[in-house]
Amino acid sequence: MSASRALPVQAPAQKKPASLGARKRAGDGEMMEPVPPPLPSDPVERAALFASIEQGIADGRAGRTVAWEVLDLECRQKHGLPPA
Repeated sequence: MSASRALPVQAPAQKKPASLGARKRAGDGEMMEPVPPPLPSDPVERAALFASIEQGIADGRAGRTVAWEVLDLECRQKHGLPPA
């Protein structure tokens, strides 16, 4: 195909930057992106958070895990939801 018959190329849609903490409703066919909370600025809280994450990773690698079905049932009971 010659270059003169090629279809024009559209530029990819640009995402608009979302302000932190502000959430909007999704438009037509648009999905909202989850906005995680900011990391704590207090060094002690930050260290505790990262230690907790490291402990969770170590537990997973060591095989200390909980089956999804058990976790789902416990969460549903805790929050008063019917079983799946």
